[in-house]
Amino acid sequence: MLLLDLDDLKAINDKYGHLAGNRALKRLSEVIKDHSRGTDLAARYGGDEFAVVLIDADPSMANRIAQRMDSALRNGREQPPLSASIGISVYPEDGRTAAELLEAADRQLYKRKKAAHTQRVSAG
Repeated sequence: MLLLDLDDLKAINDKYGHLAGNRALKRLSEVIKDHSRGTDLAARYGGDEFAVVLIDADPSMANRIAQRMDSALRNGREQPPLSASIGISVYPEDGRTAAELLEAADRQLYKRKKAAHTQRVSAG
């Protein structure tokens, strides 16, 4: 399972307006659609979060799919530039129920989000 959280949606809304924020969410959903396989199931999970159930994907494949999505967002030509924090969980290693898998992916997502924020603060 992948859990994606669009980074800095509030800042996009504040700087560019809510229409740009809505377009950013659509751009993220398009990236998910373009880089998911036909067997995968994607859904908006919350405000700026999306979940993707990767059917029959091993950890290596899940990482490759997440990397392709991340790269597509970062290399997009539209403004404003987008990025997403992505958490990955794998059945049964990270959980046996949907709730356990979501919780594990959410923990990893926020660990990555915190690391990226710390990196941006120390670089800027």
